[in-house]
Amino acid sequence: MPKIFSSVFVKLFAILVAAGIGINLAILLFIGSFRHHLSTTYESHLARYIDFLVQEIGEPPDLQRAQRLATETGMKIAYDSPSRQWATHPRGEFPEQVCHHLFNLQDGRIQAGSYHGQHVFYVARDDGRLTFFLPKTWDADRKIKVFGLILLLGITLLLAAVYFAIRRVLKPLRGLEEGVRQVAQGRLGHQVPVQGRDELSALSRSFNDMTRQIALLIKAKERLVLDVSHELRSPLTRSKVALAMLPESAGKQSLLEDIGEMEAKIAELLESARAVGVKAELKRVPTDLAELIARTAAGFKDRPPGVRLAELPQLPPVSLDPRQTERALRNIIDNALKYSVPASPPVRIALHAREAFAVITVSDRGIGIPRADLALVFEPFYRVDPSRRARTGGYGLGLSLAKTIVEAHGGRIEIDSVHGEGTTVRILLPA
Repeated sequence: MPKIFSSVFVKLFAILVAAGIGINLAILLFIGSFRHHLSTTYESHLARYIDFLVQEIGEPPDLQRAQRLATETGMKIAYDSPSRQWATHPRGEFPEQVCHHLFNLQDGRIQAGSYHGQHVFYVARDDGRLTFFLPKTWDADRKIKVFGLILLLGITLLLAAVYFAIRRVLKPLRGLEEGVRQVAQGRLGHQVPVQGRDELSALSRSFNDMTRQIALLIKAKERLVLDVSHELRSPLTRSKVALAMLPESAGKQSLLEDIGEMEAKIAELLESARAVGVKAELKRVPTDLAELIARTAAGFKDRPPGVRLAELPQLPPVSLDPRQTERALRNIIDNALKYSVPASPPVRIALHAREAFAVITVSDRGIGIPRADLALVFEPFYRVDPSRRARTGGYGLGLSLAKTIVEAHGGRIEIDSVHGEGTTVRILLPA
């Protein structure tokens, strides 16, 4: 189904249009039944009026009385009989025969019809026939057509007014939709415009309050992580100093290794917390991506199952921060190696151009990611399987940090994975 038909605005407008059509059909039905009801009364009064005209002309029909009546009413009158003919106007102004819309009154004694919008009445007499030719008027059928067009135009203008009124009333929904899209992209500072005092405006205000509260909570969490990481460094340093004074032993070596692991994790936490401001700290310079990829991959040459570089084309230099970009790529390669097994093929790294982007592709043939977890792997502290933490290390911050760095450059990260077969991550940087 096209997207337009799922719109609340379109549904409301369709309901109003259907209601308008229903009302007009009801009006037309009423007018039709009313006209049918009046038709017999109309014909009865018309026959009486013609009889009155015949009596006014006299018996036998008198030309002078007919001329006076024609002057008073504006109609044209003619009389035809085998012995006598006369007319109040030249004969050329009378139609010879009316062939359309003839109907009978009083058992056929009177015939009525129209000729180019003028009404004609034929009255049969024993000695001849009287013809009454009424002046040209705006007949009822034309009036109905004109009124129908006016009604149609009025309905069209009304529906147009309703259309713009609905758009105005539902305008806050479009603002809310854009606000949800911005928040989904991580822009918690976005505020929805608020106008009026209706329910939708109240919803917009509540949405703005919600995003402000979420932003405050996230900042508080980041500050807590940063403060706790800093505070943990001091006791760890004191522990290392105390351990240095102890004689060498297996227990001492084990404690030193544990402290070293804790220091590495604290450094990772601090690095993630500082990544929030990475966009403002970018130091962009024209960079050869092929050289950056080769330099980054060289740091993993001793990690199983290894890294294999595809043939890297020489793309034009890209304006980016080499240190931050290398950090993002290193995190993605490290993640690919962690979730591979020694028997897996080497992690493959490739480079190519796609439209306005330079694309770095990192593919592994490791354990893969379940489809349900794909949308969450870039969230901070998220791990597909927490039970693997002892084996793989880390807090689930590598991909989150990589995403932050890439988006700070105006790019994006795409990920495809099949559980049990492997994962492919693509870094798209504006060329």
